[in-house]
Amino acid sequence: MRKLTLFLALVLGFTSGAQNIVVNSTAPRNSPMWLVQNVLVGPNIPVWSGSNPGLPLVQPASVQIGKFVNTNTAFGLDSGIVMHTDNALNAMPGASQSFSGGPGTSPHLISVLNTIGSSNSTLNDLSAIQFSFYATGDSVEFKYIFASNEYTGYTCSPFNDVFGFFLVGPGINGAPIFNANGSVRMDSINLATIPGTTTPVAINTINQGFPSGSYPASNCISANPNYVAHSMYYNANGSFNAINFNGFTDVLKAKAGVVCGYPYTIKLLIADVMDGSFNSAVFLGARSFKLPTINLSSTTNSGASFTDSVMVEGCARSYLLFQRAGATSDTLTAQFQYVGTAGAADFASTLPSSLTLLPGQTTDTLWFEPVDDGIVEAPELLRVRMLPVASDCAVYPADSVDIWLRDRVPHQALLTLDQGDDTLACPGSSAVLRATLTGGEGVRWGYWEHDSTQTVLAAVAPAQTTTYRYLSWDECSTSPRTDSITIYVDPYDSLRTESDTLFLCPGDAVTLQAVASGGRGTRSIQWLGGGPTASSWTVSPASSQWFRYKVTDNCLIEARDSIYAWVVPQPVASFGYLQDPGNPLDVGFTNYSSDTLNVRWFFGDGDTSTRVHPRHVYGRPGTYWVGLSVRDSMGCSDSLAYPIDLKMDHYVYIPSAFTPNGDAVNERFNVVATGVVKFEWAVFNRWGLQIFHSDEDPNGWNGTYGGEKVPAGPYSYKVFIWLPDGLVEERRGMFTVFR
Repeated sequence: MRKLTLFLALVLGFTSGAQNIVVNSTAPRNSPMWLVQNVLVGPNIPVWSGSNPGLPLVQPASVQIGKFVNTNTAFGLDSGIVMHTDNALNAMPGASQSFSGGPGTSPHLISVLNTIGSSNSTLNDLSAIQFSFYATGDSVEFKYIFASNEYTGYTCSPFNDVFGFFLVGPGINGAPIFNANGSVRMDSINLATIPGTTTPVAINTINQGFPSGSYPASNCISANPNYVAHSMYYNANGSFNAINFNGFTDVLKAKAGVVCGYPYTIKLLIADVMDGSFNSAVFLGARSFKLPTINLSSTTNSGASFTDSVMVEGCARSYLLFQRAGATSDTLTAQFQYVGTAGAADFASTLPSSLTLLPGQTTDTLWFEPVDDGIVEAPELLRVRMLPVASDCAVYPADSVDIWLRDRVPHQALLTLDQGDDTLACPGSSAVLRATLTGGEGVRWGYWEHDSTQTVLAAVAPAQTTTYRYLSWDECSTSPRTDSITIYVDPYDSLRTESDTLFLCPGDAVTLQAVASGGRGTRSIQWLGGGPTASSWTVSPASSQWFRYKVTDNCLIEARDSIYAWVVPQPVASFGYLQDPGNPLDVGFTNYSSDTLNVRWFFGDGDTSTRVHPRHVYGRPGTYWVGLSVRDSMGCSDSLAYPIDLKMDHYVYIPSAFTPNGDAVNERFNVVATGVVKFEWAVFNRWGLQIFHSDEDPNGWNGTYGGEKVPAGPYSYKVFIWLPDGLVEERRGMFTVFR
């Protein structure tokens, strides 16, 4: 079953895609001595073999070791040494190099297997590096990553490849290593442990946090009761595809305390357990093997992103970092010298001649404040030399840093139009401005003054001619550089409208007229609320309401206004009448209309009146259609007509004049009576002489007496009327004869 899984793992390795880890195991990169001295240890750290400092490190070359370089940030080390239980080249994704190993032995690794409760003790394909060093301080450390193809298929299994970093030397009190006869050979400690614990790093101690397949969790619990929590240090290769292993740990740190001034030996070991399949590897970080050191760093420009080892005249202060690593219990004082073409005159303050690190202090800084001398000149060199520094157990070598001092490069901002024109025909039209930053020191930045945005592009839509400014800085600026650009907007006559109020009578139609002036170009009008796209709109509203409209010019500027159509109340015509009891033909009319500003009466007998409340005397009984027309102050009108029935018990009609002049009109004077039994009448001249008498003669009087025409003038009459109730009524009066 393990062999089948191995085959699948190899297939996946071939098809994994781009190689992120690149391994080189050609000579001398397959030599432990070369790898330790040129890759693993930091500068000024001598190494040797055994306990004799005078002997070089001599170990045979091996295909199981090499130098790696990594470009995948998901894998935490960018370069270093790889130690493989297979061919070192097989650490690369897709690689499949042949390797023939064999059984090996290591009491150190057996002790690790015993610690994690493994029942297997057969080692194969052992890979080893060993070297010695002097402790120049109180500690030693280096970085590493453990990777294995036993992830994830053999988590909590009895199969655990094994590795360890074993430190031997004074003050080391760890697991004893025994000789063949049972005597103690030496004490050692394993530096490859889970952070904050003494638990060795292994498949069953750092993993995905759950068993694989049918393997019981008890195996992991035995190796590390807290294995689930320690899964935080584990990474499944998955999509990372950085290395040719199923899983790997985070970057871990191997660290131990040492006694200053004494020699130590460290053994770096890794091996397969039980078989040669499902290989594992340890990746050691380049230059991560550190002992206490003291040195000067490259210059750093304060608050700037300049290239190290360069200072700029008149810019922010720069500094050199004076630091030590390792032992911090003693006091260190360093002396400095300055040589080169740059000198004290180029700096605002005195160059420091010494620095002291007190116990517990690890760093201090040498500050430099270059001044701007205003002279255009070539870069000047300031060489800062630290003299040798003595500590309690070591003398740190001299160190120096070269700092180049150069003239400041001024920066500027140039504003241009990116889109649009610098002259706009319409207010609110858009243009896009661009700020181009050139020159300067380090990072340049700025913002638009009008809206404080920090983008180099600015979309603007000025309502009037506007000047836009951009303020910019570089990392040496104490005040901003500015540039400006003006966007011109042609003069614009504001678009104007007029409101109005129209009065109309109910049911009337009215034409609304939208009035607009100003603006630019052709104006379009749109009545809102479903109205037409025209300047006028004829409406007949049932009630008072607003009619709103908008006007748009060629600049797409809008103006809105409204017209109020006021539908005034309709006047209502109404009247009543009352007959005089003494004369039913004498009628009084009362106007009850709602508005009587203008009235006209139509009495039905041809007569009219404009009085508000008129009286009218009818000539005879009958039915008359009386009408009333009213008009209010707004010109709205109403009318009403209905019949009135004038009746009398009896009726006598006596003319007030007649004209017997031969024109065939009103030639006779006659009395007409209705509703009576009988009547008779007589005419008298001015002297009381009866000149005519009639008993209901229908022909009446023709204006003669004795065959002669009577003269024009007044005459009197007397009428006797016999009523149905037996009463006799007499009427007297005057009338006129006209010739």
